[in-house]
Amino acid sequence: SDVVTRQARQNFKALGRRLGPLMKPVGALIRAMSSEAIDAHLASGRTEFSIDGQTVALEGEDIEVMSEGIEGWLVGQEGSVTVALDTKRTDDLVAEGLAREVVNRIQNMRKQAGFEVSDRVRIRYNGTERLAGAVALHADRIRNETLALELDGSHDLEGDLVETFEIEEDRITLSVQRVTN
Repeated sequence: SDVVTRQARQNFKALGRRLGPLMKPVGALIRAMSSEAIDAHLASGRTEFSIDGQTVALEGEDIEVMSEGIEGWLVGQEGSVTVALDTKRTDDLVAEGLAREVVNRIQNMRKQAGFEVSDRVRIRYNGTERLAGAVALHADRIRNETLALELDGSHDLEGDLVETFEIEEDRITLSVQRVTN
């Protein structure tokens, strides 16, 4: 309930003929169900209402439950299982995403330069503050994924291939150079 609001509504197709004139008051009771009542219905598969001294029993699909995420959350539901994902972009997540983009660009440069999969490389970079910071923060990961023996920020960007990329609103120039034994 901290990240999702749920609402119940009557399944007109399932209840229309069966309830007839009771459909409107039963619908109002279903729409007024609390989160706890919805939980109980999902757990037991059955809910009962008393209307004008008459008991109306509703089974599983007679009540449809919709989940809606609160701001900043993405919510999905299947049956009685609801999953909520926090979609807020933190500085750490943004830096990790930028580092992944840099790895992708380096891997494409390696391929474009005709390097073998096992070739070790030297990488130099120069970029905007945010992008250079993301590379520095995730340097170990970038080195491991690209087989880089060196990954250094530099203004001297000579190598087998030098390219400039725009990633989001940032810019980075990368050079890759094969390291021979």
